[in-house]
Amino acid sequence: MAKRMSIFKKLNTMITRDSILSKAIEECMKELYSLALPSISWEDFIEENRIYREREKKWVNLPKENKISHIEYCGPKPFEFYYIPKEIMKDIVDSYIYSYKLDQKQELLDTIEILKNYCKDPVVDKYIEEENGSSRYKEYEHCDNLETELNQLFKEYFGDSETDSHYVGKEVQNKFFEFLDMAGKFFNWNSELNYFSTSIYLGASPNSNKEAVIENWKKYRNQDIEINEEQIKKEYYGDNE
Repeated sequence: MAKRMSIFKKLNTMITRDSILSKAIEECMKELYSLALPSISWEDFIEENRIYREREKKWVNLPKENKISHIEYCGPKPFEFYYIPKEIMKDIVDSYIYSYKLDQKQELLDTIEILKNYCKDPVVDKYIEEENGSSRYKEYEHCDNLETELNQLFKEYFGDSETDSHYVGKEVQNKFFEFLDMAGKFFNWNSELNYFSTSIYLGASPNSNKEAVIENWKKYRNQDIEINEEQIKKEYYGDNE
């Protein structure tokens, strides 16, 4: 019974695709705020959001008589006080999309290219038997490609009398590749990519409007700030920009 309970406990703590996606979003946000100006730690940003939500709750419960507007009472959301250039945000988001393999459409197209190339030049494991009778992998070896195999198959069916049989293999292979390309254009499994991109771009990521951020600090926090955009670029790109 104890062993069975241990298995169930492991199942409950298994890493799921949803948990990986959530981790990608959080890590991406952390990197964005590590570069944003004015500087703020991720922990302090989380705390600002907590305070803002508490203020929103108070606003909701205010008496309706002479109730001031949401923006007057709560001010802009915390992310609207921090700036990051649009191109850097895009580079960071794209890097997470690639690292976490979120672009399933591109992954499908890459797989199709792998299949097509393998059909043209297939490689298989080559076994060798040792003196004691055991076997192991030795190397790889090339075998007949799809076109050659199809030509041989048509020759078995139609014999040498079919003068065009050696062209058939190539035509069938090309038709097969055409169907693979059609599949690549038809299927659009990008739900994870859409969810990730929406969570970042339409979520609590730093503002990419520098003037608006400066104005928010002046109007709602009574502070005049300066934002050195080159500082952000140098920190992210280094001296390679």
